[in-house]
Amino acid sequence: MTDLADGWTTRRAGRADIEAVLDLRALMFSAMGVPGVEDPAWRAAARSWFEAEIDGARCCVVLAVDPAGRVGAGAMGGLRFEAPSPVNPNGVWGLLNNVATHPEARRRGLARACVEGVLAWFREDTRASVVELNATGEGAGLYTDLGFAPAAWPAMRLRLARP
Repeated sequence: MTDLADGWTTRRAGRADIEAVLDLRALMFSAMGVPGVEDPAWRAAARSWFEAEIDGARCCVVLAVDPAGRVGAGAMGGLRFEAPSPVNPNGVWGLLNNVATHPEARRRGLARACVEGVLAWFREDTRASVVELNATGEGAGLYTDLGFAPAAWPAMRLRLARP
């Protein structure tokens, strides 16, 4: 746990925080203009996923909480395992995502503190040797300040149709 200004603290999320984590996830998707944020199906699937993963070794969510216990911001890290390569010799990748701050809690360093908490988890509790993220224009400066650099190959995506 990290103490911040005005009584805010950061801590690792647990099962009791799943609804707050889902709210932050929806906030992030809305800010990115992702369609379907109001669809309850993704939220139900995400709730089930977090129930299985939030306390596990492959996922870490760090929340910023005010003195009354209200969640103001959060960040999430997860692990991906691939064959070793020159870019990542041990094949363990970290993915930093779900960085979001409620509008009323912005400009206090909460997102930065949450990201730093997730990065500490990657360094101290995992074997990840590279951490990736997809940055919005608004968040790019924070990530650059923390040492992230653009990758040589931009991400591409193919959505597979499933029944």
